[in-house]
Amino acid sequence: MNIYFLLLSIMIFLLYEGIISSLIYAPKKIKIIITIALILMTFRYIALIILLIVVNQNYLYLLKPAVYTNFLCIPICGILSVFIFARNDKVKFRKIAIMCFMLCIVYFIVIYRSFVDISISNICGYTLILNLKDYFNVILLVINSIFIVKGIELSSKTYSNKLGAILITISASITLISVLLTLISINSEWLLLGDISWIITIDYGLLKFKRLSHKN
Repeated sequence: MNIYFLLLSIMIFLLYEGIISSLIYAPKKIKIIITIALILMTFRYIALIILLIVVNQNYLYLLKPAVYTNFLCIPICGILSVFIFARNDKVKFRKIAIMCFMLCIVYFIVIYRSFVDISISNICGYTLILNLKDYFNVILLVINSIFIVKGIELSSKTYSNKLGAILITISASITLISVLLTLISINSEWLLLGDISWIITIDYGLLKFKRLSHKN
């Protein structure tokens, strides 16, 4: 439980750093999307802390929309990471916004249609298990497989950020493995590793904006 709480605390810190950097340094066209995604992820980790420390399971089902926001926000972070590290002005941001909007629609449909069961774990306290969670996992597998390919492609591009491309590949690979382990062991705490790796990646992207603003 101590290691689990430490991971939650690290993630809260990374999310805080990301939100502050996004609000101050991110370009206007991605500021709103990335800030909302990071705030939603913060809700997830606040909910996970509540599930860890609470002793009464009454009303815990109300946390359902917050607990699974990683299935929405991680793909958005991946899409924006590719956009940031590609350094390609030909990529239309409108397409990015449309993809993020479609992910939101899919997420809320699945959340709305999913029933939730409450169980208890020695590692993470109470857990909320969606009956349609496997749909999310399959989508994560597909999307992160695409991100692995995109990360490898970016690493060979002349003007791309090479370290950013490597981080995309690593984050997508970790998330892919985490989802597979979750499907095998039914322990959702594996997904924290994927969450952390992607937030580190997007924080690095925001750090590049910070350095750019200081140069200007």
